[in-house]
Amino acid sequence: MTPIERFTHLGRSPVRAPDQTTRNAQVRGAVVRLAAVQERTLRIRSTYGADRQGARVDHYVFEHDGRGELRAVMLTPASPPPWPGVLVCPGRNATLERVTGLIPPDHPGRDVAAHLTRAGFLTLTLDHGLDLWAAPAALGGRDAGDVLDGTLRLHGGSLLAALAEDALAALDWLRARPDVAATGLFGHSMGAAVALHTALLADEPIPLCAASHLGTYQTMIGKLLAWNQYTALPSILRHADLPELYTALSPAPLQIQYGNADARLDHDDAAQAGERIATSYEPGRAEVLDLPMGHSTGLAEAADFFTRALAKPAAGDDEPFVPAARVSFGVRARLDVLDLVDDALASGSLTLGPCGARLEDLAGHELGRGTAAVSSGSSALEIALRIVGVEGRTVLVPANTFFATAASAVRAGALVDFVDMEPDGLGLDPEGLRAALDAHEDVAAVVPVHLAGVLPDSLPQVLAICAERGVAVVEDAAHALGSSLDGRQAGTFGRLAAFSLYPTKVITSGEGGLLTAADPADLERVRRLRDHGKLSFEENLHEDLGSNWRMSELHAAVGLTHLARLAEVLAERRRLAAWYDENLARVPALTHHEISPDCATNHYKYLALLPDGVDRAALKRRLRAGGVRLAGEVYDVPLHRQPYFAPRFGDRSYPRAEAFTARHICLPIFPGMTTAQQERVVQALRDALS
Repeated sequence: MTPIERFTHLGRSPVRAPDQTTRNAQVRGAVVRLAAVQERTLRIRSTYGADRQGARVDHYVFEHDGRGELRAVMLTPASPPPWPGVLVCPGRNATLERVTGLIPPDHPGRDVAAHLTRAGFLTLTLDHGLDLWAAPAALGGRDAGDVLDGTLRLHGGSLLAALAEDALAALDWLRARPDVAATGLFGHSMGAAVALHTALLADEPIPLCAASHLGTYQTMIGKLLAWNQYTALPSILRHADLPELYTALSPAPLQIQYGNADARLDHDDAAQAGERIATSYEPGRAEVLDLPMGHSTGLAEAADFFTRALAKPAAGDDEPFVPAARVSFGVRARLDVLDLVDDALASGSLTLGPCGARLEDLAGHELGRGTAAVSSGSSALEIALRIVGVEGRTVLVPANTFFATAASAVRAGALVDFVDMEPDGLGLDPEGLRAALDAHEDVAAVVPVHLAGVLPDSLPQVLAICAERGVAVVEDAAHALGSSLDGRQAGTFGRLAAFSLYPTKVITSGEGGLLTAADPADLERVRRLRDHGKLSFEENLHEDLGSNWRMSELHAAVGLTHLARLAEVLAERRRLAAWYDENLARVPALTHHEISPDCATNHYKYLALLPDGVDRAALKRRLRAGGVRLAGEVYDVPLHRQPYFAPRFGDRSYPRAEAFTARHICLPIFPGMTTAQQERVVQALRDALS
């Protein structure tokens, strides 16, 4: 009885089943956990090539830091580049030479790579190396795959995962070639299992043609006794059966072939599995072919599939949607998170434990200041303002910021007032700040906000004004982790500073925040306030009116893993922003926001300004219809027009904040974004604004 069935048996409603998109993500996540692949980079150790029968034949020996050497043959068609490329994963008994047509095939459909190359595809065919890794004498008559699989299992791996790991590295190598326009995967029999799992582990959807590998594991393994270490991941049936693995590839183009005379499959079982896949897959994206063949490949059908799946689409037709943002954790990062979560669950330390302490240490090292982890960026701000002591006094915040900036001050017992933006930047207007300080004799704190991850040139002037008046500065650095001004990190300018680790941020813990303090005494009070004001974790004595602002160990595991990759995250975002800087000139109606050379921003948002008179909402609708979503603004409604504050401030005018909130847009910028996606954004903007 399943957990849901047991729950129903107790007379309660079962947990609602996830929708298909969510279920697909769950299945892919299970494959990631069970495969536990490493990210590999292939290096060419040797190569030789020759022209043969109208095609170029190149023999490669790759090496990487996994299982060692990997042999491959690349066939290049006679047509001019760029070519669509196909990575070919052969079956267990197929030799590299027969699959590539260098010697005559010994089985129908065996020379699939040669056939695809004659049809115009560049093919890279892998020799999985199962019989090359050890000398026959050392095996003592045992199957090389069995012995290797046993060795891998000692380290929590499996042979299928190792083969998929090799294929992933080969796929990355193939995709990086400038003469390859688009890439697909083909696999037959064992190779189909490898190709399927490679596609499930790939970062981007990829067209897959799988031949002679279909059914349910219960029948393939239990009835046909067809199980081997190449067929399935250990424990996979705890999560999904083979049809669900194929379905989890949606919406990538998929073709599955099976033969009605294939003695290695149960035809009825394969047909039922194919029906399950076809009905669950995104309409029009999957085809399941029952072909008149044995354990073979339909060569013409495979070539036709890749011709359609890898064809260059017409402008705006069937191109991948460009999202506004995307949370991205690579395979290694996800496995690191799972290890940390497992440690926490095994130890029973689920909050204020070692993982959170490591996150604080790493953040303190990155920021150069003592740091505490809390439940959110909003709670970080409220704690900071409580430490400053703002109750019954005024806190000044920008007119243009997220609602939580002002709301945190209100929750801390303060009155708020707003200051307009500076004339040529995103920071507080120094003159507007002076006027607000003159208007309020009781200002307890000023909260500059590093909007979009940008530290403005006016910040030193704002700090100097506050120092003159003896007013505390609390930085709202929610957007700015990793940004700096004149080499000084965001979060180190004020008495305290708050960061957000919300999912959309540059670094995330799912839900969470960080709070930095210049004074160790302030940091100690932060640690008390986040835990209901307790003197210590072990004592039930409270000297402050705090709250439950703790970060759980599970969230800390995500944050620690992501923060450890801050340097590569920043490098990628800056590379993407530099591409926009160079190419937005092709959209003459758009002006990208100039950032001071003294500011090294994390590019949490990429800002651009629309010309006067453009209806932003209508523009976003046109772009969305064309497959491009813009990110959310920062922000679209200034604080004095928010319903909560409008009764008191609605008659005020903050002209620069109002102009900026009305005119700016934020272009998509996220980890894993491709140049093709950026090109599509620029072209869509050009079309929409022309």
